[in-house]
Amino acid sequence: MFYLAEYPEDPPGYVNLSTSTEWEPWLNGVIPAALHADVRGRLRSNLKHILVGLEMKAALIVPHATRISGRSVLFEPYCQIMTFEFCVGVFSVCEGIGSAFWLRNQNDDGAAAARIAPNNWIGALVAVADPHGALDLDIKVRGVKATRDKIHQDQLGARTEIDWHAFDYGQSFVPAKDALAILLQVNAGDVPVATNLRP
Repeated sequence: MFYLAEYPEDPPGYVNLSTSTEWEPWLNGVIPAALHADVRGRLRSNLKHILVGLEMKAALIVPHATRISGRSVLFEPYCQIMTFEFCVGVFSVCEGIGSAFWLRNQNDDGAAAARIAPNNWIGALVAVADPHGALDLDIKVRGVKATRDKIHQDQLGARTEIDWHAFDYGQSFVPAKDALAILLQVNAGDVPVATNLRP
């Protein structure tokens, strides 16, 4: 059995010990101090809860996909939609941090709430977390974005039928987790020790 919260009798299985507060040191270190205090505070609050949610999803997706226990953990269609949700969360973390880096580069504190184009924030994120391109962060983040975009239903007449197999472990989860793990190398000393989001 895989639990999402700690139980008093120490049952066997995965126990998620991280809290959103434990992510604050890492976020404080990577979110540029030049941003407006309100912008920093909102971004930190949003992302720390997303990161804990990603830990919980990974705690179910990995044992299901790798059959650690010798059997499945999740109903397969639920695993696919959970993998999609994991990608959405990773996209949000990358977009938030990348946008913060881009704003810093523009000497903009973010208070005007201007929309930042994907190419701009992805470029700013890669420049910090994978400046030489050796880790393929650009490709991985764009892949996460493509997975996230599959579910959009804003142009019904133009949308093709969703291939749910595109939300599988190898095609979607692993690249998304890799992208996040690369980002976590920035200010790595402040990443929660117990997290399952490390490489």
